Amino acid sequence: METIITIKGMHCNSCKLLIEDVIKENPNVVSCSIDFKTGKAVVKHNKPLNKERIRKEIESLGEYKIEFLKQ
Repeated sequence: METIITIKGMHCNSCKLLIEDVIKENPNVVSCSIDFKTGKAVVKHNKPLNKERIRKEIESLGEYKIEFLKQ
């Protein structure tokens, strides 16, 4: 399974790495790759993701806003 997420509010590569780490903590996530320039994350997972949980975890890190494009 693959989910694409747009992330707004990233200012630097450290933001990208922080968000990748949070997403990868989810036990269903196999991999996560974020393109800092486009603000898009590609998340590969073996079971459906809890979108609200991921949203809360990412948005609690700072002034980030996310939108799920595909799951």
